[in-house]
Amino acid sequence: MERRDTLGSISDEHNLDRTVLRVGTRGSALARAQTALVVEALKAARPELLIEETIIRTEGDRRQDVALREFGGKGAFTKELEVALAEGRIDCAVHSLKDLPTAMPDGLALGAVMARGNPMDVLVAREEIDLATFEGLAGTSSLRRTAQLQWKHPHLRTADIRGNVPTRLEKLMRGEFDALVLAAAGIERLGLAVPWMRPFALEDMYPAPGQGAIAVQVRAGEEEAFSAIHDPVTAACVAAERAFLAALGGGCHAPVGALGEHLGGGMLGIKGRLMRDGECLEARSVGGINRAEMIGEMAAEMLER
Repeated sequence: MERRDTLGSISDEHNLDRTVLRVGTRGSALARAQTALVVEALKAARPELLIEETIIRTEGDRRQDVALREFGGKGAFTKELEVALAEGRIDCAVHSLKDLPTAMPDGLALGAVMARGNPMDVLVAREEIDLATFEGLAGTSSLRRTAQLQWKHPHLRTADIRGNVPTRLEKLMRGEFDALVLAAAGIERLGLAVPWMRPFALEDMYPAPGQGAIAVQVRAGEEEAFSAIHDPVTAACVAAERAFLAALGGGCHAPVGALGEHLGGGMLGIKGRLMRDGECLEARSVGGINRAEMIGEMAAEMLER
C-alpha cells in the first residue's frame, strides 16, 4: 500500500476505478451551487458515476466573527478539504479558485479548472449610488477591494463584513451597510435578485487572481480522471494570474488584482495590479498561451522594477 506523509495518508484503495465518487465541498449556498456545476459536468462526461457529496466545514466558515487577516486567512476556506482529500475521505474537492493558495500541498494537484464565470466585481446597494459622492458605509472583507476603493475614492468609508453572499445581502438590507462589493459570479450562480447593482470597470477594480473560476482539487496522479471537465483556456488564464500573485509573494488575501485573457492565435495576455502604500502599480505582459506561468511572472517582474 502506497503512503505519503503529507496532509494525510494516500492509499491505493482510494482510486477512481470504481463508480462512486466522493466530492468534498463547503456547506455555503455558493459552494453547493458551484459543486452542483461540477457534479453536473462529471455526470455528463461519465454517466456511470454515482456521486456523493461530503460537506466539510472550514476554519473560515467557523470563524465568521473575525476578519480573515486576523487569523492568517491563507487556506482558511480550503485546508480542511485538502486534509480530507489527502486522507482519502473524499476523492476530489471543489473550491473557488481565488480561495486556493498558490502553493499546492505535496501529493495534491489541480485536476480540473472549469470554464470561467464572470471574473469581475460588482457594487451592490439598496438604491442607485455614485461612489464619487457616496457618504455611506461600504462593506467588504477584501484588502484588495478596500485598497482599490480608497485609491479611487479617498473619502470612502469601508468596514469588514463576513458571512456568505446571502448573509451579506441581509446585512445590507437591514441597514448595517449602505453598499457592498461582491464577486459577480457569486450573485449570478446563486440567481440572486438585488435592489441595485453596477459592475466595476477593470480600471476601477481589478479582480482577485482566479476569481470566477471553479477548481477541482485531486490527489496527484489522478488528474486524468477529470480531464473531460477541464477548460484549458480558463486554466491558462488563471495560471498566469496565480503566477503573478505568487511572484509578488502575496497570498489569496493580498491587495493584488490580475486578469488573464486569451487573445487568440495561441496568445495570452495578463494585466496585473498591486496596491501598496496608497499607490496603484500596474504591469502587463503577453506571450504564448502554453507559457502562462512565465507570462504572469514577467508581469510581476515588470511591476517590481
